[in-house]
Amino acid sequence: MRAAWVLLLIALPAWGQMYKCVDKKGVTHYTDAPLPGCKGGEVDIGPLPSLSGAQPARREEDFARQEADFRRRQNERAQAEASLRATLEARCRALRLEHARLSSDRPLAEIGADGERVYVPEELKEQRLAQVREAMRACP
Repeated sequence: MRAAWVLLLIALPAWGQMYKCVDKKGVTHYTDAPLPGCKGGEVDIGPLPSLSGAQPARREEDFARQEADFRRRQNERAQAEASLRATLEARCRALRLEHARLSSDRPLAEIGADGERVYVPEELKEQRLAQVREAMRACP
């Protein structure tokens, strides 16, 4: 009988509230009572699962909310992926156009600061062509 009381007294702190406390040095402490002068607050600790494996009954509202949250996250992820795909496609399209322009046998010319046509040296054209080819490796 004494052993039962001892076990009960040992288990009592498990039902109490836990507090998180970050002191002035940045060290985190967990206690069963709030400490003065510490930042933090109550810690929400869920119950341990039972030994039998039985799950507590959940309400339909919880499932509906979780399902709605899941669908929202799925839609956000799909939109982000579509945006990334569109950005990549636009970049690859621009790289292909530049590759075609650099690969032609015609001399490459740019408009200078004074508005005059300036021809790009063949070495610079070849260097840029190598950079474009390397960048195009990421294209589908």
